[in-house]
Amino acid sequence: MEPLCKKLKTNDSSGKVNVIESYDVERCDTNLQFDKHKNVTRLKTYEAVKDEDSVLLTNEDEDSFVFPPDDDISDMLEDIDYNGSLPTITERYFSTYYKVNVQRPEDDMCIRIHSNRICMISIAPSHTIFQNGKKILKVDYKVSDKLDRMLNKVSGKSKHGAQPLQANSNICTISCSDGQTYTIKCCMIGKLIEVNEILLHNPELLKEPPHKGGYLALVLPNLKLLDKMKDTLLTPEQYKEYVLSRVKTESL
Repeated sequence: MEPLCKKLKTNDSSGKVNVIESYDVERCDTNLQFDKHKNVTRLKTYEAVKDEDSVLLTNEDEDSFVFPPDDDISDMLEDIDYNGSLPTITERYFSTYYKVNVQRPEDDMCIRIHSNRICMISIAPSHTIFQNGKKILKVDYKVSDKLDRMLNKVSGKSKHGAQPLQANSNICTISCSDGQTYTIKCCMIGKLIEVNEILLHNPELLKEPPHKGGYLALVLPNLKLLDKMKDTLLTPEQYKEYVLSRVKTESL
C-alpha cells in the first residue's frame, strides 16, 4: 500500500531545501483543504544542512569534476581466442548434423537443431544442386495438387494446425538451370512450422548460409524420437570425412 504522505525535496538558488508533502485525502481524516484532484499539498522550507552527511553540489562543483581516465583494456584480449571473426547466429545456437544420400547419391541434407529443439532444414554443401555451377531457377513448395506447404498455418506452443511430416515427406521441389528438378525430403518426423517464403522471389539465396536466408523450412520434430533421429545423422566431423572419402572414390 502506498504511504499516506509522499515527500519530494527540491532546492533553489537561495540555498534552501523545499520539502513538498502530498497527502491522499481519501485516506486522511484531517480537515485539510484540497483541490479537485483530491490531493492537498503543504510546502515546508528548511535551511540546507551542510555537513559531512549531506552535501549539495553546485554548478561550479559539477563543472570542476573530472572523470578519471579510462584504463588500458588491451590486456583484456590476450586470453581470448579471437581469429578475426565472430560466430554467426546459427553457429552459436544451432547444433549441425547431416544426412547423406537421402534418395540418391549426393542427395545430402543439413539439419540444424536449435537449443529449443526446433530444426532448420537446408541443403548440404555437397548436394548435387551446388555442383557444376548450376543456377537455381525456382523453389516450389506446392508438392502436389492437394498439398501446398505455403498454406501451412500454426498457432500456440503446440503448433496447432501445422502440417504433419514424415521422414519421406516432400518439403519442396527445386528446379535448376541444367533442366533437372530435385525433390527435397523432410528427413524427420514432426510438424512444419514455416517455410522460407523469400526463396520464392530469390531462389539463388539458397546458396547463402542459413543466417542470410539459405534454408528451406523450420520443423518441430517429434521430441520423443529426437535422440533416435540424431543417431542416424552425421556430425560435422563425420560428414567432412565421408565427403572426402566419396570424392577420392569418385576420382579413381
